[in-house]
Amino acid sequence: MTYDTINILHLERFRDKIQLLETRLDKGTLIIELRFHKQEIICPVCHNMHIKFHSYQYKKIIHSISTHQKSIIRFHHRKYQCKQCHKIFYEHNPISDIYENISLYTKTSILNYLKDYNHTFTSAAIHYYVSIQTVINIFDRYVEAKRRKLPIVINIDEVFISRTHAYKYACVLFDFKGRKMIDLLPTRHKHYLIKYFSRIPKSELDQVEVVVMDMWTSYKEVVHLCMPKAKIAVDSFHLIRTLNEIIKRIRIDTMNKYKQHKSAPVHDDMYYYMLKKFHYFFLKNYEDIYDGKIHIRKMQAYWHKSDILHYLLSINDDLKEAYMLKEWYREFNLTAAYDTCDDELNKLVYQFRNHKLAGLRSFGKTLINWKDEIKNSFLVYDKRRISNGPIESVNNKIKTVIKTSNGIQSFNRLRNKIMYSINKDVPIKNK
Repeated sequence: MTYDTINILHLERFRDKIQLLETRLDKGTLIIELRFHKQEIICPVCHNMHIKFHSYQYKKIIHSISTHQKSIIRFHHRKYQCKQCHKIFYEHNPISDIYENISLYTKTSILNYLKDYNHTFTSAAIHYYVSIQTVINIFDRYVEAKRRKLPIVINIDEVFISRTHAYKYACVLFDFKGRKMIDLLPTRHKHYLIKYFSRIPKSELDQVEVVVMDMWTSYKEVVHLCMPKAKIAVDSFHLIRTLNEIIKRIRIDTMNKYKQHKSAPVHDDMYYYMLKKFHYFFLKNYEDIYDGKIHIRKMQAYWHKSDILHYLLSINDDLKEAYMLKEWYREFNLTAAYDTCDDELNKLVYQFRNHKLAGLRSFGKTLINWKDEIKNSFLVYDKRRISNGPIESVNNKIKTVIKTSNGIQSFNRLRNKIMYSINKDVPIKNK
């Protein structure tokens, strides 16, 4: 027995107790013969110190120290008998829990393995040579993610979980400053959220300063009712995405006017070609478009992006006005500040609400309905403008857990797996 062997087998904490340690291979399985030194022991029933050795029971304990082969400890477990009350009992087994055949080290390894949101119960079972149900039992016994205390800035969003659960969409609560999940709720329904927040102490709810959300009216109503002191901020990304969808529709309608049909009163195949080929010019930030020469196959020419944009905007006045108005709002969204944005926001509302295109007027109505929330989106915490950007990243991880989990039926287990994998600091219970 050497210190290296002990370290390889991850038995360092028992070094001073080990009397026998031998290893051998048996049909591809590593067998570890382990016996501890005899220790002073008393009867657990009558507390008599006069006891005698009875026999050994050889207990097999799964001890996954390698991903290449199964490993089993053959533990020489001493049995004693009290000379006074004749009770037969075992010496203390520090390798595994009572009545279990998996080492504590293996349990810890499985729990650490499951902290990666890409890892599943199935892959853990394969990795550590145990059954899937064993992994699930270990996880359920030791992991129970508690709700985190509500922070100053909360992100709220929904994520699609499964059609097999009672609700298709779960509600994600996220700490903007702390970058941690607060909780995962089984539904985004208004009545459920009201009941959920009503169970949280008022003093904790009153400490919330801002709630960032998309334009889901139910969230807005819940916050007004449950956290009346908190400001609501609409995520700027969702507004830009809404506006881009309107611009996309205007471009398509314009493009179809020039689709070449013999019966069409107006047709120009080149206009149709350019509006279709360079559709991204109307949605992508101009500075992000390739700055070199761009090949236009139908013209057998290479144009700079500035020439292409000029050509596209010259096709139709309505399309040009829509694009310019969209760019004005995008510039406003990037540069405005909370204390000084009111005048420009009012001007934008006026321009959109009074535009002749119905889609832009509709966006103007959205600006009016969410005007205060848009202004609040320019609030800054920790030198960062608030947004739902961090929670969108978390949602991608949640989707990975859901996709790789192959349909965890229990929402509570799914919730624990998601929060345990993403937050990383969920404590192990019954440790």
